[in-house]
Amino acid sequence: MRLHEQLNRIQEMMGLSNDILTEGRYSEPVRQITKDIMREVIKFLEDDQSDEFFWFERYQQEEFDFEDLMEEDDEDYDDYSTDFEVRLMLTKNNINTPYDIDAAQEWDDDESVDVIELNIDINPMKFTGKIINKFQAELKDTLRHEIEHLYQSENPNKRLEELPAETFAEEVLTPKELNAYIQGFYTQAKTRKMYMDDIIDEWADERQKQFTSPEEKEYVKKELTKFGKKLLPQAKWK
Repeated sequence: MRLHEQLNRIQEMMGLSNDILTEGRYSEPVRQITKDIMREVIKFLEDDQSDEFFWFERYQQEEFDFEDLMEEDDEDYDDYSTDFEVRLMLTKNNINTPYDIDAAQEWDDDESVDVIELNIDINPMKFTGKIINKFQAELKDTLRHEIEHLYQSENPNKRLEELPAETFAEEVLTPKELNAYIQGFYTQAKTRKMYMDDIIDEWADERQKQFTSPEEKEYVKKELTKFGKKLLPQAKWK
């Protein structure tokens, strides 16, 4: 499915977002998880004897009033989880950048819990004070992004259709990812006191190799901005 076809589908689904994605949602969980992870990152960097470190913690998800959201004949009410686990793998690496954050949200069948997995590579030689501030803001962005996916999977009214994507650009512009990216960008923009437009520009520039052309990158930026202004008009836009 081409990008313009996906966007037509997304416009049809826009009505799902307005009453669910609101300013400030999950700001406290994101703040607490970020604080916990930063504590572990600092300890890890101070430990000269360790090149890898694994940590996990469980957190309480926002309580959903499922009884009001369910259809009367829906018997799966008891299947919904209200907590989730954050799993963090830290690795010291001689990478070209100060750090690299990779994250995913999934269900762990063995533990019967939703999981946010974070794999973070850090180059200690480049991880300076100024970089740490940007890292913390991007970490908040990533957590808010993955918590949005968690919310999408747990809230019966928020289950967005999975659309196939063959490229990075197509994936970014699927309904599930659009919502998550904008919520993450908003969290980062507030943390760094920046315009949303500048956060989107920076994000795209740092991932320019994942786009097939400069034109595709500019197109994705334009669509992210257009969607973001509809979703969060109260955010700081130029």
